[in-house]
Amino acid sequence: MNIKLSNTIVGYLGLSSSLLMAGTSEEPPISQAETKLPDLQSSLKSDLISFSLGARARYEFREQDGLDASHAGTVRFRPGLTFFPNKNLSFFVESEHTFALLDDYQVGTGQSANFTPFTAGNTAISDPETNELNQAYAKLKINEYATVTAGRQRYILDKAAFVGNVGWRQNEQTLDAVSIKGSYNGFDYSYAIGNRVNRIFGSDATGAVEALEGTFHLLNGSYKLDESTKLGAYIYLMDFDQGRWANNNTYGTFSDMKTGSGDYHLELAYQTEAGSKDHYDAFYGHASWTKKFGSVSVTGGVEYLGDGFITPLATVHAFNGFADTFIGNRLGLVDTWDGLTDFYLGASTKVNDIVLKGAIHAFYDDSLSNDYGWEIDMVAIKPINENTKILAKAAYFKGEESSPFSNDVKQFSIQLDYSF
Repeated sequence: MNIKLSNTIVGYLGLSSSLLMAGTSEEPPISQAETKLPDLQSSLKSDLISFSLGARARYEFREQDGLDASHAGTVRFRPGLTFFPNKNLSFFVESEHTFALLDDYQVGTGQSANFTPFTAGNTAISDPETNELNQAYAKLKINEYATVTAGRQRYILDKAAFVGNVGWRQNEQTLDAVSIKGSYNGFDYSYAIGNRVNRIFGSDATGAVEALEGTFHLLNGSYKLDESTKLGAYIYLMDFDQGRWANNNTYGTFSDMKTGSGDYHLELAYQTEAGSKDHYDAFYGHASWTKKFGSVSVTGGVEYLGDGFITPLATVHAFNGFADTFIGNRLGLVDTWDGLTDFYLGASTKVNDIVLKGAIHAFYDDSLSNDYGWEIDMVAIKPINENTKILAKAAYFKGEESSPFSNDVKQFSIQLDYSF
């Protein structure tokens, strides 16, 4: 599969560049709403091909104690083409191009010398300059209950706590896989089998941050009992040859309930070793409550990861604070903690057309005997028009001096998103 995908990139990049030169005009990520090409002599042309574009410009400041402050000014473009967009069998190809206009940062400690930019001693910001084949797949709608996708694809399950696309970073995570998704009479299901996880560090990455190669099975299903209750379960099996640190077998179940006192999410999972990884077992739990009071929505909850529990395919930025203090441990790249218990309380509202969100976190180890620190997060999102929005995000993590996470982290970013 990888050879076929790599053979398409040269021709595709040339085609997409020609279209752009001719003037052809994500968290989860920004949706790929498609706009058809101008009518080329007949309506048939618009049924044959459509063009999509996602663009993002972002300034990000990040500073961690013990390292110099970083300033990253990056832009990203994702041009895409869909062939036969209105047919049961369609084809999609999309490239991804990230450029650093302000490069006073390093991509990540340890492996930074393999990336551009690289400013030694600076705080890590994981947005390398890359030119990638982001997606390339064939999609077959078998019937109203099943759709099969084969190739390089964006793949997100549930809230992305276990399988996501890391939509916050400029270079997203995709899978080389064959997947099937569908629904029938209140039952939703998805299954993917693949051999490669294309991670956010790009095709030039080496060592622990390069692509994961091996075999994975991702099975997820849920059943809607009624309008207020949904039950679900999942099995995620990962056995990688490159990236053995990510190997695991995870079995979980969850429920979502809507009641007069609020909306509840309850989730439990058990994980053990896979492949050549040494034996271990660990548990995961997540409980949250959400209720609306007038124009303000309040959320409270606790997420628990037992020592050793990892989520290597997750969109980790969406959990445990925007300062990303615990990313390496949660992914499984490092093991500097005794698990994690994250108590959080958040609120969101809308003022005119501006969405405002805030949250506070208190972090402990899995036995509540070690205080890791606390964090406050804030987000503001303003739509400019149907295709454009501006987002500002800030985070401050205060580490507990006696913990493995004693370094404070400050983060601020502002970005402009455009898509059609």
